[in-house]
Amino acid sequence: MVQVGKTKEVDGNSAKPRRQSKKSKKVTASTFYTEGLDSLVDSPQGADVAGGSASLEATKHQQKKLTSGENDGNTCPESEPGESEGDGMEEASYEVVTRKSESHWYMIYYDESFNISSDDEDSDKHLDDHKTDQLYSNNKADNYKVNENKDEVDNSSVAKARPPFVFTIPVLKERERKDMERTDEEEDKEATDDEDIGAKKKAFYELLEKRSGVVLDGKSSTRQIRLLKIPALSADDEARAFWDCIKKRRGEYTWDDHIGNPGLLHSACLEGTVDPGLSVKLSVYYKEREPLAFTCNLDSSVEHVVMHTVCTLELPGESADYMLKVRGVDDYLSGETVLGEYEYVHNCIKYDQDVAFTLMHADSVRHSYQRTQEDDIAVLDVRVEDLMSAGSGEVVHHESLIIVVETFETELTRLQNSGFLLVDGMPLQDLPSPMRSRRLRQVVKQMCAILGNLETTEVSESINNLVSTCRIIQQSQGILDGEEDIPGQRILSTGSHDSTNPEDLKHLLLDSLSRLAGAVNNFLVMYAKAFRVDFTVDRTVDATKEPCDIREVREKVSVKVQGLHRLELEWKYDEYFVEVQLFHGSRCIGPPVHSLNKKITDDPKFYPKVVFNKWLDLGARINTLPKESRLVLTVFGLKIIEAENKNEQPQYIREELGWAALQCFSYEGKLTQGSHLLTLWPMVSDKRLGPAPYSSDHPRVHGCPVLSVELKDFGGEVYFPRIEVPPPTKLEFSSLDLNTQQQLSDIIERDIFIFNKGSVEEREILWEKRHYLHEEPAALAKVLLAAHSWDVSCLPDLHSLVRNWASPAPADALHLLLPCFADSIVRGCAVGWIRGLGSDELISFLPQLVQAVKHEAWDISPTAELLLERALTSPRLAHHLYWLLNQCLPLQTNMGGERELVSDARYRRRLNLVTRALMAICGKNLENRLLTQEAILRSLYATAVNIKDTKDSQRMHVLSRDLENIHFNLTENPTSLPLSPSLEVAGVDLKNCSYFNSFTVPLKLAFLSSEDNTDPIHAIFKVGDDLRQDMLVIQMIRLMDKLWLKEGLDLKVVTFSVVPTGDKIGIIELVKDAETLRKIQTEYGVTGSFQDRPIAEWLAKQNPSQLEYQRAVDNFTASCAGYCVATYILGICDRHNDNIMLKTSGHLFHIDFGKFLGDAQKFGSFKRDRTPFVLTSDMAYVINGGEKPSDKFQGFVDLCCRAFNIIRHNGHLLLYLFALMASSGIPGVTWDAVTYVQRALLQDKTNAEAGAMFSRMIQESLKSWFTQVNFFIHNLAQLRFTGDHSDDLLLSFIPRTYTAAQDGKIRMVRLYSYQKRYNPNKYYVYILQVDRENQREPTYLFRSYREFSEFHQKLCLVFPLARIHSIPKGVQIGRSEVKAVAEKRKLEIELFLATLFDLAPEISHSDLVYTFFHPLLRDQEDTDIHLKKLKGKDTRASISSAAPNSAVQGQVKVSVQYLRGQLQIMVHHARNLSLTSPGQEPSPYVKLYLLPDPHKKTKRKTKVVKKTCHPTFMEPITYRMSQDIIKQRVLEISVWSEDKFSENVYLGSCYLRLAALDLKEEQCEWLSLEHQRNTALGHTIQHRA
Repeated sequence: MVQVGKTKEVDGNSAKPRRQSKKSKKVTASTFYTEGLDSLVDSPQGADVAGGSASLEATKHQQKKLTSGENDGNTCPESEPGESEGDGMEEASYEVVTRKSESHWYMIYYDESFNISSDDEDSDKHLDDHKTDQLYSNNKADNYKVNENKDEVDNSSVAKARPPFVFTIPVLKERERKDMERTDEEEDKEATDDEDIGAKKKAFYELLEKRSGVVLDGKSSTRQIRLLKIPALSADDEARAFWDCIKKRRGEYTWDDHIGNPGLLHSACLEGTVDPGLSVKLSVYYKEREPLAFTCNLDSSVEHVVMHTVCTLELPGESADYMLKVRGVDDYLSGETVLGEYEYVHNCIKYDQDVAFTLMHADSVRHSYQRTQEDDIAVLDVRVEDLMSAGSGEVVHHESLIIVVETFETELTRLQNSGFLLVDGMPLQDLPSPMRSRRLRQVVKQMCAILGNLETTEVSESINNLVSTCRIIQQSQGILDGEEDIPGQRILSTGSHDSTNPEDLKHLLLDSLSRLAGAVNNFLVMYAKAFRVDFTVDRTVDATKEPCDIREVREKVSVKVQGLHRLELEWKYDEYFVEVQLFHGSRCIGPPVHSLNKKITDDPKFYPKVVFNKWLDLGARINTLPKESRLVLTVFGLKIIEAENKNEQPQYIREELGWAALQCFSYEGKLTQGSHLLTLWPMVSDKRLGPAPYSSDHPRVHGCPVLSVELKDFGGEVYFPRIEVPPPTKLEFSSLDLNTQQQLSDIIERDIFIFNKGSVEEREILWEKRHYLHEEPAALAKVLLAAHSWDVSCLPDLHSLVRNWASPAPADALHLLLPCFADSIVRGCAVGWIRGLGSDELISFLPQLVQAVKHEAWDISPTAELLLERALTSPRLAHHLYWLLNQCLPLQTNMGGERELVSDARYRRRLNLVTRALMAICGKNLENRLLTQEAILRSLYATAVNIKDTKDSQRMHVLSRDLENIHFNLTENPTSLPLSPSLEVAGVDLKNCSYFNSFTVPLKLAFLSSEDNTDPIHAIFKVGDDLRQDMLVIQMIRLMDKLWLKEGLDLKVVTFSVVPTGDKIGIIELVKDAETLRKIQTEYGVTGSFQDRPIAEWLAKQNPSQLEYQRAVDNFTASCAGYCVATYILGICDRHNDNIMLKTSGHLFHIDFGKFLGDAQKFGSFKRDRTPFVLTSDMAYVINGGEKPSDKFQGFVDLCCRAFNIIRHNGHLLLYLFALMASSGIPGVTWDAVTYVQRALLQDKTNAEAGAMFSRMIQESLKSWFTQVNFFIHNLAQLRFTGDHSDDLLLSFIPRTYTAAQDGKIRMVRLYSYQKRYNPNKYYVYILQVDRENQREPTYLFRSYREFSEFHQKLCLVFPLARIHSIPKGVQIGRSEVKAVAEKRKLEIELFLATLFDLAPEISHSDLVYTFFHPLLRDQEDTDIHLKKLKGKDTRASISSAAPNSAVQGQVKVSVQYLRGQLQIMVHHARNLSLTSPGQEPSPYVKLYLLPDPHKKTKRKTKVVKKTCHPTFMEPITYRMSQDIIKQRVLEISVWSEDKFSENVYLGSCYLRLAALDLKEEQCEWLSLEHQRNTALGHTIQHRA
């Protein structure tokens, strides 16, 4: 029976109690006998079936009366006032009494709540009333359409029928009814005579209770399906515990806590020391006044700057009344800090910009992020159900399920009623309904259909059992093929009845029905447990045992794999099997166990499935399970390939199809028991990573394959105990012998990935000596990995180790959050150490911490608590946390996308919880800003899609129209960009917005800052590319830059913000004043990538003075070194010249990191990335200051090698960060990515060896011609694009615009002559004579033909209707730089100039014309305009043009260190070496000796470097000798020049007394080659003597 809710109304009237007589007599009310009115009416012998109490006409009349609503409104007469039917059922007391029929005894359940007067008339009357109520109640089920011939239930009627829950009396024969009315004395006498029947009945109940879990003691029946509706989608205890924890933490940060609720953004700070000697220029703005400019040291406090500004400007009030903010952004500075702490100040130094601040009065500061008292109150009203995701729309709800469940109960009763009557001897034609199971089976199948086409093996077995029982009963009555829809033995009717005991048949039928009801109930329990639903189902058997400690349970872990349901249509396998294994984190516990191979069971009664129905023993005992362990089940498909030869065995091909998992313990430590439905996840979602996913998170809950499994049920709770931590055991490391100390130190130095691949012996040694290592923070992770077990008996020692270990650096504790460290106490301690990071530094690791939240065993975790707590105190962190969580849930912004993959949905529930908890606790101000950002992004997304689908000629119009609406919204509601909460925008600068004409058509946007009179904020909005890779690469490059700065190495690294906001949607910060290498190189034509000078000349144009140019070269050298190292380590590929950019200040940086970690770009099968990194000849030209190598390039190599070794020293941090991102779903970021970075770091090499290898990579990249070929191919591919549509009309060779007012009005321009030049190739320039008003002397300008062509193209673009003489394009086939071509071009230019100044003044005197004729630095040089040929000067001082000097000169750079039993020498470079002959550069190499060495056994040589005075060797030299012998030697270093036709030339030497050096540390310096050759020989001879 079904119990639904507290009250139930019929036709608007609630149940009322029926008045009872004082004298009453119990009347049977069967819990299964319920007959519908349609059966009574449609039955051929309806009147007889009614026992003569009412005729057919009367029955029809009563039906009509009830249907028309003429009733007293009373239902369920047995209910007490205020009770529901379910409540009445639950409290009812039943008495089982036997009644004797014609040939057997008949059992009836008596309900004490229904009484009949002892008076016969009252009894009859009351009985008739009860029948009337029964007819009324059955009338409510009349919507079931019964086909008498087919015996089918119409599915549409199932959706309509809502039969109320009532007790009804059985439909009995007249004689049996009279037997019911006998006196109590007769009953007692009859019962005394039949004690054997009573005993038999009792034995049956005991058997029934034992077999089916039904308690038939006259008081209860646990086989009822108690389906109760709950007010919202269910939230489990784990989610409630999470929200209770977060609410408690939120209560600690109230609205009036100014530290915990700052309400504004503090400018980001950098970790590291401040150089007090470095000063910066400050510009402080205050309202409309002129900015105050002054110089200040970096160690000056912000308070001092404010005080100085207030005093200088003579502002009212105290300096404490004012605050500093970064101009143009919403960042504020704290008075207690110093300038050098701020990231913004360092960026200004990096870009050679002034530091600009705005002074604000404290009263005018807007606290845009402050929480209010209302926010504190509102968070208390948030329920955990509000934080849970809505779940899948496919999940069935109570409204639709209750109908089918009640129909099932009705059909269950109908079948029992017919069966009992048939066994009692009622003729077949008199039965109220056919005694067939088909209708009941159809209802069960309908229920399975709405539950997702699932059918458990228990349900299937129960159906089979019921069909078998029905056949037995039908056979006993001689029925012909009663279950005709199921193939089976046909039973012919012989007219004689079977001699089987009718009582046994009833017991058999009751048992089968009970089993089916129990199976359906269990199925509903499993469904409600697996998915988020709005109903609950009571278990059939309640816990009977007291809770017990897991340590008391010695049984082995076993799982019963019942079946695989709802197989994918594309699965075409012959057999299937399941592999079961235990995991703790990412570590396996014991070997896997496999089920038997099974085929698909295709029974017409059931859904296709694979039935395993087998218990598997995993070997491990339950009391050895770690608390965070989980059970992983992997489904395999087998394809059988038959052997050609019959004597050979067939071959099997097996494929992993999917996996499911189940946590062994709840967050409270309760052991998982019972039956479960587990959705199958694809193999792309790594099963090795925990925790077990929730089935309700699957996006196809009613479409994916499902495993049904059963775990052992202990009849009560089994819990994991609280661990008592003993005091630690600490021993001194120094007490170990030296060999053991060295061995342990070598193990500790490795990262955990190398350690995991080490030998078992090393792990055993580390575990055995763990108590000696408490003071070694780096050893903790390895000790934990070496632990033998994490069961309850080992935890006291392990937890004692963790809690008492030396604290690592906060960033180094991140690796303890890797999936391999699953223990919650270990992870909690790691979070405790990570709390030592400031909020700004924590943001650097935020992507990895979000991933760590995924790896926690349960929703409630210290990691999630840390992130949400910091979000309360730092609005900046809250902003970035929101968008990181948002990108993991791509449908969050409702901007579409295709990344709603099954693997992404695995963590949906947990990430939704954290995201919505963040929104709930952060306050309305921040919530509204984030929601406004989402609204702006949706508008931008719609705009980007429109632009992409619009013709090119209409795109700018559509863009302007759409951006106007966005501008209006931002004007009304200013907000921050997702790039940073500091970038507050209040509109769109429409005239500076455009789009890039590339495949994805990104939008180039300019936003108006909320602060007046400041520069626009530029950004790119992109749809179509997965920006998560770019975000990760930028994070790693920023981390490298911070590591370099921490070591005092500033490589001028330029980075930019990238924020993915959805699936292949995101926003990118636009770096200002930057150009792509392609655009710079193609100024020299499509083959410009093969030339050496383009970059140098472009930088010279942007930086006219010698000081500016040298600063740009220094920036270029440092930034190029930084990106060479970064792109090599990260394996950045697809490096064409559109993915490398250059700022006007000389800073080089890379963009577009869609290909990384060695994923090389291919042109068909042609690999385009063939060098370790991009370093081309035009880059080396800038670094060297010319074509030939110089000592400046040696400095570049040293920068690279030093930067590389700094990263290698901190390489474990990069590896751990990549490992934490392995579950992020970012393409290419897997465990293989960790291996790639590990190989790139060369961790098995010394610093010298690694430096030498990187130096060889520099030479390899520089010598490779293929990089330039790749650039050229890209140039050709991009010819069809015209660049972006920004209307940027500046000329490429003049960095800014000039006007007539600035330079003076032009009166006349004539072509004076042309001149041949070399640079180093021959080319021609044309000399222009320009006369201006108010200038006595004309000026002469030098312009190339290519520059005239560009000028002409710009004029035609700006003035398309002007009739200007056309200039042919500069690119042509054949030799173009010859005199004949120059003469021809001279005529073209003269005609062009003549027509230009004949045009209207709006054209001839436009800003574009005056920009072209503006005198440049090259025009002002002292150049003779009368010369026909001018050869370029070599201004470099690196090569002396004087005659060779016989005196020795130059230096050599060498590093020396004694390490691991050998002397390691690195020969780096030599510089300023002497020439060997007039104008002849040497081909140097280096020789080394350890003196004294009479037999020259210690002679070592480097390679020969051809033709340079500044060679780079980067070669390691090693001597395997004891340190005592080394200390007695002198290191001789001599430099020679190779000459193949005569004696090698001596260039100098130097000597190092090794005894005077501290060889434990690396000694590196430049040594002077001051010794003449004869001096060196004498020195050597002296040592020999």
